[in-house]
Amino acid sequence: MPRLLDTSETTPPLPAVALPVEEAEIDLASTRAGSGVAELLGRANELAQLYDLIDAIGRRGGALVVRGEAGVGKSALLEAAAVRAGERNVTVASATGMPSEARFAFAGLRELLLPFLEARDRLPQPQRRALETAIGLADGNAPDPFLVGLAALGLLTEAEAKRPLLFLVDDAQWLDGPSSEVLGFVARRLQLEPVIMLFAVREGIWSALEESGLPEIHLDCLDAATSRALLELTAPELPAELKARVLDEAAGNPLAVIELPATVANLGGTAPADPLPLPTRLEQAFAARLAGLASETRRLLLLAALADGELPEPARDPGWASAVAAGVGTVDQGRFRFRHPLIQSAVAQAATPEERRQAHLALAQSFDDEPDRAVWHRAAAAAGPDEDVAKALDAAAERARLRSGRDVALAALERAAELSVDRGQRAMRLFRAGELAFELGRATDSSRLMNAALQLGLPPRERALASLHVEVLEPTWSGAATIRSFAAIAQELAEAGHDSQALQTLAAVSVRAHWEHLDQETRRDVAQIAEQVAAAPDDPARLATLALFDPVGQGAEIVRRVRQIAPHDVADPEGQFNVGQAASAVWADNLALPFLRAASTSYRADGRLMRLAQTLVFEAWADVRQGAARVAITAAAEGVHLSEETRQVRFVVAGQLAQAIAAVEMGADEAAEQLIDAAEATLLPLGANPLLALVALARGRQALAQERFAEAHAHLRRIFDPNDAAFQQFVGGWALADLADAAIHGDADREVVDNVLLEWDAVATATGAPHLVVQRRYAKAVLADEGDAEPHYEDAMSAGAAGWPSYAARAKLAYGAWLRRQHRMAESRAPLREAARSFDALGLLRFAERARRELRASGETPRRREREAWAQLTPQELQIAQLAAEGRSNREIGERLYLSHRTVGSHLYRLFPKLGVTTRAQLRDALGPTSPD
Repeated sequence: MPRLLDTSETTPPLPAVALPVEEAEIDLASTRAGSGVAELLGRANELAQLYDLIDAIGRRGGALVVRGEAGVGKSALLEAAAVRAGERNVTVASATGMPSEARFAFAGLRELLLPFLEARDRLPQPQRRALETAIGLADGNAPDPFLVGLAALGLLTEAEAKRPLLFLVDDAQWLDGPSSEVLGFVARRLQLEPVIMLFAVREGIWSALEESGLPEIHLDCLDAATSRALLELTAPELPAELKARVLDEAAGNPLAVIELPATVANLGGTAPADPLPLPTRLEQAFAARLAGLASETRRLLLLAALADGELPEPARDPGWASAVAAGVGTVDQGRFRFRHPLIQSAVAQAATPEERRQAHLALAQSFDDEPDRAVWHRAAAAAGPDEDVAKALDAAAERARLRSGRDVALAALERAAELSVDRGQRAMRLFRAGELAFELGRATDSSRLMNAALQLGLPPRERALASLHVEVLEPTWSGAATIRSFAAIAQELAEAGHDSQALQTLAAVSVRAHWEHLDQETRRDVAQIAEQVAAAPDDPARLATLALFDPVGQGAEIVRRVRQIAPHDVADPEGQFNVGQAASAVWADNLALPFLRAASTSYRADGRLMRLAQTLVFEAWADVRQGAARVAITAAAEGVHLSEETRQVRFVVAGQLAQAIAAVEMGADEAAEQLIDAAEATLLPLGANPLLALVALARGRQALAQERFAEAHAHLRRIFDPNDAAFQQFVGGWALADLADAAIHGDADREVVDNVLLEWDAVATATGAPHLVVQRRYAKAVLADEGDAEPHYEDAMSAGAAGWPSYAARAKLAYGAWLRRQHRMAESRAPLREAARSFDALGLLRFAERARRELRASGETPRRREREAWAQLTPQELQIAQLAAEGRSNREIGERLYLSHRTVGSHLYRLFPKLGVTTRAQLRDALGPTSPD
């Protein structure tokens, strides 16, 4: 049950004494063994950390994981934190993880949030609906787990308006996976909130909190002197030789020091040759005490141990009284609470396999009205394959999936597969489990499950998808043979009349195929299969599949189709993303961006963070290619953050590189270098990964911005070299103008550059791709002979004016410099001034400075400009400032960026001085225009 405590009333403060080692202020002498307080001996530093965190709760919040082996004193630290919080007028809510509850999605979250649910009416409707569905207060489709996290964050930041909050989660390693994910998500966002979360986690048991990135305190065992002091305190009457034996066996574990004296006489004269792990020895010590209990009491305790304390028999049964009298635990509000989890484990381990099976059968009957509980006991009692139980687990998995409990559904499907009688059913259950493991980011488990399903035999569509998952999880990228095998499966499905499944099969591998080094024949053949599938010509999935498989052969048709539709013509964000993805793939980012922005708006409103992260990274790269550095850097930074949050490694890398290019264009060299290094460090261990092309592009743009032209050419040339690890046949189309700039200023082999550009001329002509066309016109201008260049510059400026302002500005800069070299000084100034203004608006500050340098060389003295004030802001600060300048309130900004209104206010407080403003009304002028229009 949830516990909301006013600790100032329920828990008396601990009296103070001075300890020789300057321990925290607690009275050990007045405590009894096993009370938990004695276990704090030797924990002065850890207590000080917790107290500092709680004492600062009015200024900041945060989260902390207390980690250590069983019995080391984690729970005692949490209890001490609760006492301190009570003294500071902090509301304390607590929950305890239990092994059986781990099978129920959001059970832990519900327990923790129950006292605050009355505030859910204040949440945005999508968040409220997601939370209510997740914790079982409403029916509906499976909510996005991150939307549930946003709802939980909103609920807590609304609740804390009354009093600061301290959340304590003991035995957090046994929280259900969805609750762990959500609480980790919330905990990472509490730095500026008067809310603290403390998690106690047992060493050696994996949980989702392992990947939460939260700061930790690790509790080591006590040193010899502190162990002796604790033993003297708790068992002063023990003979000296037995004290020595206890200290030897306890090995500094506080619980062992406290508990082993009661059974030390049974430990024998010498230590075993191969001593068992301490938790096992403690379990054996606890189990030895159970032997003296009546068989009926032991039976009841076994039922309680397997049901995590749920009383399967009336509380008045005398067996419970015997258990309480023996110090095994207490009966409280319909539950039997074991004094320590190791006692509960000892009870279960002491029973025979048949005794445990019979106990599970009895529990299954007692929980008959709770099918999700009963089915797990039925599964535990199964002695062999049992299709009825397997089907019941299928149903439980589906119920869990509908509440976004994917890890619970995964466990149910795995167990159902083990109990399956039919080979085909077992394969399908393993396949579905493998899909869930893939969605959860558990690569090893997904690969294992998918391979097992493939070995058993799957229908064509599932066989294709399972093969794809296995392929994606491989450390290296696949080749043409794999792509062709998927195409064959898709054709087989299409010929059988399953057109939708055929298109889904091709779409599933299309992104992979786009980045793969495939020959043009393979691309053309697969695209022909996609064209033959019965689907509307402008179907978004069809457009994306064709564009990704064969951007050269399909480019002209994709550009024509996309030009004929608008974002509002596409019904859902998935379709909008697909159209944007298709346009980007065929070098038409000006057409892609409206669709990508519409998709990100919808994903943001729905709280679908995984898809939002992907869309923002696509959006950022489209902005980078359009030269809109100021817009790109905020999209990229948010995309990186959300990709890290949703564990999408490739999108993290891609986003970092887009952010790096934007940063270097704005003059943030150190930040750009760190981002590129981080991305490269992720990719290099994977070998010849096509994303290395983006690293080469980022390094080339970095060198170009810093006017190290020979180095820039060396980096960019790698993208076009089929023998280089950084080669990617389509990324080259993003770097044609950059390659030309590097060539004219450096000592590049012009013949090689001309040949590369000539090859891309053919692609630009065949596809009519806007990005290729505008770059080629720019490249022809800057590479032309001085005497023939002017009409080419005019052509380049005209091409850039049609939706590519950065290329128009680059052409004006190059044209102004050419005019100056022709001694046409007065004529050169107008295009140079226009270029500088455009570059400033786009955030291309390095280009803007270059334009002003040319102006000075032309004889004009431009007004000296300080570095743009907005360029001092972090990407998140810039994003918040821009939203505030649009007139949005702190709460509206917070809802958009998944931050609390208090966090938004704190950011604004810090960024105002950087911009030199004192009110929100001044933000628009301080930020200036974001486009040259």
